[in-house]
Amino acid sequence: MDESRKQFEYEAGKSLNLPTSMIELARKGDGYDHAFDSMHIMQPLNGWWVWWKKSRDAIEIELQKPKKGSLPGDYHIGYDSGTESQYERDVEAIRAAGVKVKE
Repeated sequence: MDESRKQFEYEAGKSLNLPTSMIELARKGDGYDHAFDSMHIMQPLNGWWVWWKKSRDAIEIELQKPKKGSLPGDYHIGYDSGTESQYERDVEAIRAAGVKVKE
């Protein structure tokens, strides 16, 4: 499960005064069924989830890749020291949080 969904379930549980485990029980595929809050009022979790995802879709981060210099053997700092693989790990972590990375 990605970090964005974990964050959503935590925040939804906090808003409804419910343990996260009760929000997890309402999962239905990529969405949610309704959940009942502490006052037994049915809450439309799926609608909340759709808005949560849309808010994440509106965020896009641009990262600069390390680049090789124009001359043979000319590398910008970090290019040949593992920064390329660090860039890929950063992109993966950002996407796991539900945020887009500009290509």
